[in-house]
Amino acid sequence: MSGISSTLSIAKTAIAAQQYGLNITGQNIANVNNPNYSVQNAEHINRKPAPYAGFLFGTGVDMNQIQQSVDKLLEERLTKEMSTQASFEEQESYMRVLEGFFDENSQTSLTSVLTEFWNAWHDLSNNPKGSSERVTIFESGAKLGDRFEATIQDMDGLLTDITADINSAVGQINALTTRIAELNREVISSEIYRSANDQRDQRNALVDELGKLIDIDTIEQD
Repeated sequence: MSGISSTLSIAKTAIAAQQYGLNITGQNIANVNNPNYSVQNAEHINRKPAPYAGFLFGTGVDMNQIQQSVDKLLEERLTKEMSTQASFEEQESYMRVLEGFFDENSQTSLTSVLTEFWNAWHDLSNNPKGSSERVTIFESGAKLGDRFEATIQDMDGLLTDITADINSAVGQINALTTRIAELNREVISSEIYRSANDQRDQRNALVDELGKLIDIDTIEQD
């Protein structure tokens, strides 16, 4: 293989390979605002050389694979840290609700009512026969009981809300794991021939979403 036909053949493969590269560049540009998209690159390899006159002459270039620009180790660390952050944020939101139940800055806080109750007993100890002191103890005790009851009801309501959130999260977890399993099958079947980059991106996005609901570790097998 030599001469003008060889040169034209090499040029043809080069144009085709670069056309593939332009398509990949267009895909990258189209997904510039997609947070779940990983940049893709074209991997070019030289074609099998052809023997001629005792030499091996190159026959052009082919595109071997479309690769993702992904640091898998960094991606796994990011997923785990996102899971930790989501856990802390959820805990903080419930702690803020719980803090509001006690409302320590108000006159009706549990601390204030308790202080009022013990002060009433102190006053009675100074005047054991005082009728007004006894009435004050009764009233402050009733007020303290009401405050305890209101706090218990508030905490019971919070427990109900947490249980409802957990039940809702279980449904989301089941849906996500089902979809991840489907994408795993798609990746396996597609990568018999070539890399399934788009399915991998979708799967990674779902894994990140799953990590916000539960603590997860991921292992990729061949």
